[in-house]
Amino acid sequence: MARLISAKKSFAEWRTRSCISVDDYSRRLSSPSVSHTNHLVRWFPPPPGTIKINFDGSCINSAAAGGFILRDHMGRIIKVGAANYGLTSSLIAEARALKDGILLAVQARYSRLSIDNLIVIQALKGECKVPWQIAHIIADVKAILHRDIQVSI
Repeated sequence: MARLISAKKSFAEWRTRSCISVDDYSRRLSSPSVSHTNHLVRWFPPPPGTIKINFDGSCINSAAAGGFILRDHMGRIIKVGAANYGLTSSLIAEARALKDGILLAVQARYSRLSIDNLIVIQALKGECKVPWQIAHIIADVKAILHRDIQVSI
């Protein structure tokens, strides 16, 4: 039950952040006389028949947590998850949230997945060097994804 409450809180926070201007933070740091153009962050749906996995990780004082959300092409929530990963970095928390999301999607028998992170896609395809801190997690994700599962951006 606590995990569900935590996931709902994480989703509510993500939903709020996805509607906030990207420039809000920089506006607070700059002088009020400077004019800024707002750019809204927007979620883009995957093609029909594909499940999109959004994931994130964060760290405060070495205490890390992460979460994921799986949605269909209409934006309907399929599954959500969040976890406390203990004393680690935000990089590892984000990679573990990705792994948890993909594992749940594969267990639910979804075969077409979309991930909105180009670096992760490149790492999974072996097109970029994976940081050593998350190499074992990316290797686990590769093992979870078999030939029948399509992953795209």
